[in-house]
Amino acid sequence: MTFASTATRAASFAGVAVRRSVRPRPAVALSRLTRYHGGTYSHTVDRIVFADGTAARTDLIRLNPGVQAYSLDFSGIAPLRPSRYDVESFAELPNARARAFEVEIDWMLRNSYPSLGAAELSRRLRAAGRPLGAGHISEHEAIAATQAAIWHFTNGLDLDTRPRNEPEQIVRDHRGVTVRFADELELDGYEVELVAAGPVTLRLHKSADGQDWQEVAASALTTTEAGAGVRRKALGVGATVSHGHGHTRRGHRYYRVSVDGAASIGEVRFSLAGAAAYRNSPRIVHAYEYLLDGARRARAAATAPGIDTSGVRADGPLIGPLRLRASSAAALASDGAQIVDRHGAVIEDAVEPGEGFYLRPWSIRTRSATVTMTVPGRRDGHGGRVLTGVARDESSQRFTPVALVVPTETVVEFDLSW
Repeated sequence: MTFASTATRAASFAGVAVRRSVRPRPAVALSRLTRYHGGTYSHTVDRIVFADGTAARTDLIRLNPGVQAYSLDFSGIAPLRPSRYDVESFAELPNARARAFEVEIDWMLRNSYPSLGAAELSRRLRAAGRPLGAGHISEHEAIAATQAAIWHFTNGLDLDTRPRNEPEQIVRDHRGVTVRFADELELDGYEVELVAAGPVTLRLHKSADGQDWQEVAASALTTTEAGAGVRRKALGVGATVSHGHGHTRRGHRYYRVSVDGAASIGEVRFSLAGAAAYRNSPRIVHAYEYLLDGARRARAAATAPGIDTSGVRADGPLIGPLRLRASSAAALASDGAQIVDRHGAVIEDAVEPGEGFYLRPWSIRTRSATVTMTVPGRRDGHGGRVLTGVARDESSQRFTPVALVVPTETVVEFDLSW
């Protein structure tokens, strides 16, 4: 094989033009999918509540043959009869908002259930400092958290993650510290940061409407020493119940901590009696926040695949250096040239981002080549692609588009000419 000399190549070299096309490629063959109308709820169904009070049921969407998926549009509807879904790229989604969040959704699909088992996901949550308790997150909780996180991006919905014992309003005045909760809560104790100049007595009062107040029985807490510190008081069973009985009883929305004596009140905290810490399962809340954090980091780390041609020159039979722009190492192949290093040795391993490589055209008459970059669908990688299922039946415009939970690698083709 003969190549043009350095002088000849340099004289005719005017730079490299690049045209890019990106496509996802599933690790398994996928064709037409079918979604059937759901019957009775499966064991993985759950219920979540959003910050605006909206509630929804969650579960994996199961498509035939054997493909699992998540909803990409909260406002979409499920078909009432068997419906055909085509496998599409993210760019084909009818939900315009969702198209901007492919990186985030890709990361969550690869780093949550069912790509990860419940035990592995629990291990990662604990490693990230999320307080799961002794047991593992359940499948239905992991699905609910993942679906809520996806809807956060695709529909702007926020899961209710506020602790129920955190007041929605706090007022400080001469009467003490008055708080209002979002729900009618039964308390089993309170805690006060106190700076006292001498003996003082704290008391807790309750109210259904913020107007009429009653002192909570046996809620007084007396300290005889001056100084700063945290004071805690446990309440008797049923001390703050307003109405109901058993599992249906309720407390009050309004509480006030007052102080008799020369002292100032700092932070006030309350503990709940017989009520969950959140409106949603605590494990759903912790997994949801973990997934959002990971998705945002993936976005920050993601780099659109590309080839940097600045500084490229013809050096004898080689054209380069070309530099890879990507979020992770990628395998390169070429039609029309060999991919080599600066010494002319063929590169067989994956090329790291920023690493230079060269093209050695097959002949002196070659003026173009196609370089194919393949980014594996690594579980902890960034910037991957998501395959979707989009309903194509007649009158299916409102059928929910779905994100397929299938291993997918990114294939990018660069058409280079010089």
